[in-house]
Amino acid sequence: MAWIKRNLYFLLGSLVALALMIVGGVLLFKQISDENAFADDIKSKYAELKRLSDQKPHPGHGQIDNIKAAKEQAAALRASASKLSPYFQRITPIPDTALGKVSNEDFAGQLRNTVAHLQRSAEQQSVLLPHDYYFTFEAQKSLMIFDPASLDKLAVHLGEIKALCTILFDAKINSLESIRREIASTNDTYAADYLTDQKTVSTPLADQTPYRVNFHCFSAELATVLGKLAGSPNGFIVKGINVEPAAPTTAAEGMSAQPMQNYYPNQTTVPGYVNPDGTRRGSGGPMAGGGLQPVTAAPRNTGPTVFLNEHPLKVTLLVEVVKPKQKK
Repeated sequence: MAWIKRNLYFLLGSLVALALMIVGGVLLFKQISDENAFADDIKSKYAELKRLSDQKPHPGHGQIDNIKAAKEQAAALRASASKLSPYFQRITPIPDTALGKVSNEDFAGQLRNTVAHLQRSAEQQSVLLPHDYYFTFEAQKSLMIFDPASLDKLAVHLGEIKALCTILFDAKINSLESIRREIASTNDTYAADYLTDQKTVSTPLADQTPYRVNFHCFSAELATVLGKLAGSPNGFIVKGINVEPAAPTTAAEGMSAQPMQNYYPNQTTVPGYVNPDGTRRGSGGPMAGGGLQPVTAAPRNTGPTVFLNEHPLKVTLLVEVVKPKQKK
């Protein structure tokens, strides 16, 4: 006890050192065990990777040949694309961008000529247009210098709008209210001409450009428009349609179908005669056998008989132009 009292601090230090050595040994043993476990896991994964890399996978079992099936499906897709290609032909831009870079002078001149052509075509087909309508290019109407980054896109839009209006005018709609397109230029500031919530969607296979068209017509003209869009070679796809009765004050009012009239609306005597014995003879020249007596018919309704009374329709079409990308 006397020695412990004399060496108390030495004894306490030795005990603490022994405890630390024991804790360190336990931690070291645990670390070595973890490292061995990690090493075993890495070895097993490496062995699995080597096993997979050394395999020669078969495209199928028995009668199944996945490689052959994939080639056949690819050939079928190419055949379908070739069959549909006549319905997705390129609409020629105005001016044609394939001939070179579009200049300010070229676009300004072609824009005026195209608008004049569309206005004249609408007049020839008796299609009413808004006063001095410029077919979504009101903002470019008085410009001579355009946003250089947008000239190619504006030329594409002008060509597509001309193709779309040609279908509408050929169908002899009553009136064209408006066309809206996506914003393509910093000069596009006339809000009534543009789609604020839609733009061209680009996919690996094609670009899809939206247009919204409002016009007035009857059901027969609407059927003609839809038929011409479906049969067009320019890839027009109708994505949405809304049809409602047109307001009586619209330009299309007053162009309703004309009623068919009675053949003799104001006569009570039908042309034609009978002989005195009562037998009927035709109308016209002299007849043998006594005097001629008129045949008196019962009074008819002298008012018009309406067979069709259709009211004009206000139509909104959402149309997309699908433009397949050129193969590189």
